[in-house]
Amino acid sequence: MDIGGEYHGYTADITRSFPINGKFTTEQREIYDLVLEAQDSGIAEAKVGNIFKAPHNAAVSVITRGLLKLGIIAKPEEYKKYFMHGTSHYLGLDVHDAGNSSQPLQDRQVITVEPGIYIAEGSPCDKKWWNIGCRIEDDILISPNRPEILSKYSPRKADEIEKLMKK
Repeated sequence: MDIGGEYHGYTADITRSFPINGKFTTEQREIYDLVLEAQDSGIAEAKVGNIFKAPHNAAVSVITRGLLKLGIIAKPEEYKKYFMHGTSHYLGLDVHDAGNSSQPLQDRQVITVEPGIYIAEGSPCDKKWWNIGCRIEDDILISPNRPEILSKYSPRKADEIEKLMKK
């Protein structure tokens, strides 16, 4: 689910990946947990003074390492087969708000952090991974102390999602 909302002229953009039957398979959960780890790593880099691509670079590092460990890729550069988009965009008066990605992140800016992994049928990996796609997106307020997850009340962890799906 990719959800965009608007409140008093400001936008939100949140994505969650839920298992259709309410329970992650072993492989789905491994991919989900890898994307969540990549997102946590990206959020940690969403700080005043860091370059705009810092969250992306952190997420790529985690995803690359994870895909190698799972045997889905054989070489680090192959991560792009399964994570083919950027990790962040500015958020504000528009869902993809204007911003200068060559400038350092500044206090009170809002960005998304949204890594994902998408493994299509026929991909050059074990079939058990085919047709698994996952993206987790949250809205992050840049602040001097630490990044604030503005969408923190939406469940992010696999256990939280499975619990919600049982209702």
